[in-house]
Amino acid sequence: MRMKYRLFSVLAFGFAIAAYCQQSAPLPAKPADSGPTLAATMQFIQEKLSEVGKVGMEQTQSNYPGFRIRGFFHVSDVMADPAACTLHTTTTKEVTIDRPSGATLAPGETAEDSHTSSVITDTISFKQVEKVTVEKVPDLANQGNVEAGHPEIIVTVTPPVFVVQMWASSAVFSSHTSSRTGKQAPVEKDATNKTDGFDFRDEESANHVARAMIHAMELCGGGVTKKELF
Repeated sequence: MRMKYRLFSVLAFGFAIAAYCQQSAPLPAKPADSGPTLAATMQFIQEKLSEVGKVGMEQTQSNYPGFRIRGFFHVSDVMADPAACTLHTTTTKEVTIDRPSGATLAPGETAEDSHTSSVITDTISFKQVEKVTVEKVPDLANQGNVEAGHPEIIVTVTPPVFVVQMWASSAVFSSHTSSRTGKQAPVEKDATNKTDGFDFRDEESANHVARAMIHAMELCGGGVTKKELF
């Protein structure tokens, strides 16, 4: 999965898969004045994200035949703070590129550069979340390709992975990423994004967490209040 987004982006081979706004409707939610308290809702989100464990997937892209990108994501150190309406997480990401037989390395590249490991720390404020959806990973990638003017590029992902995706009209989701490719020196990066998300192996679990996040968003005063975003 952090899209910020949880799709793979392998710049060495020109992979550029961005997450763009979807037209899918947000999941139905109960009115903000009913249902569990904010404290109970935030605790539920914290517990369910902590239970997900490692999520793995294999990605292929039609304009790079024979290449496979294998990735694993693991969310840990989940801390929900109902008083501040914030969610803090740490995600470990491991990405490996498998080349087809006979493929050559780029100039200056080594075999070790096929592997990248990253640690991403996120802060999400439900006061600033404006929409929550559940998306399939390849749908996000392929829609991003269409928006970028490359509808001919098709991404496939196995096994199925579902993303609980949070949206905002401005870059309000903050993250810090420490990544290392092969034996290169680590790279540190701070970023803000309009999206953030969490990966799930099954759609039912993703839907449960998404509904809890919608409820937290409403109780914290988030959501679309002045205009339709998407």
